[in-house]
Amino acid sequence: MPTCLQMGSRMPEVSLTPPQQMIRLLVGFIPARAIYTAAKLDLADQMDAAGSTAEELAQRLGVDAPALERVLRTLSSVGVLHEENGGRFTLTEIGKTLRTDSSVSIRDYALFVHEFLSELFGGLVGSVRSGKPAVEAVFGAPLYTYLQDSPDKASLFHSGLSNRGRIEARAILDAYSFANCKLIVDLGGGNGGFLSAILSEHPNLSGVLVERASAIEAAREGRGGPLPRCELIEGDFFQSLPPGGDVYVLKRVLVDYTDQKALQILRNCLGAMRPDNRLLIIEPLSGAINEPSLARLMDLTYLLAGTGRVRSQEEHSSLLQRAGLRLQKCLPTHSDVSVLEAVSA
Repeated sequence: MPTCLQMGSRMPEVSLTPPQQMIRLLVGFIPARAIYTAAKLDLADQMDAAGSTAEELAQRLGVDAPALERVLRTLSSVGVLHEENGGRFTLTEIGKTLRTDSSVSIRDYALFVHEFLSELFGGLVGSVRSGKPAVEAVFGAPLYTYLQDSPDKASLFHSGLSNRGRIEARAILDAYSFANCKLIVDLGGGNGGFLSAILSEHPNLSGVLVERASAIEAAREGRGGPLPRCELIEGDFFQSLPPGGDVYVLKRVLVDYTDQKALQILRNCLGAMRPDNRLLIIEPLSGAINEPSLARLMDLTYLLAGTGRVRSQEEHSSLLQRAGLRLQKCLPTHSDVSVLEAVSA
């Protein structure tokens, strides 16, 4: 009987037809769910540096070995694991990000994506039909009301975003120098994770965190990391802001709001700034048309979750001009956010 390939030979490169390419796109959730399964089982934590077999891992995890082996081979096909001869699997550099003890761990973010965002995306068709967020249709309440009433989901939400934020913080610090600053004012900085990263790297700096009461309490408890030399202020960036900072920071803030609300925030920042101050807007930017863009994918989350959206650099520049500010520079980072530095016009 003729065979397509001799034993040990490699599959030749074959161009995919448009229907086959579409099928690849449609089943993109399968490797993503395999990654989620690995994260949920803490599989990466249980793997030996020299490699582990499916049987060894199954015994440690208390799962079925043949089923686990199929997941492991799926993960090796997308670069999360590497399968050695003899059926041993090792973590790749990508796979190591699922370890909970890694400085670049995104294990909690994997859980957030598949136990929160995935559910929210069930409302995408309805949002496209109505033009309205899907949060209330899916969860029965506005986002923050739902989180307030659902402690387990709130924990998942905040730990996932903090997980991602830690990775972003390193990328931002690599791209932008805070060396010549004295006082950083982080507006809407959550539990202080980003400010903690700045203060840890620059012991000569001081900080101010302006946030809602619940976030300030989380920062006070150290959930975002240590905050030495930092004042915690319960406040609202839609109200007057504390003066005296050298650099004001809006990290992933404007993306949550309409242009009208974003303008109000920017004007309040300008009101607190001295002429020599800087405002840093740290946001995902929509990329060039027809090019792969994580920001364009994530823009759908803002459609579903509220009234915000991902903007282009040009759209940010226009908003800044209308607020009396001027975009001075835009720096990409090794993450999906860029740093836009603005000054008084």
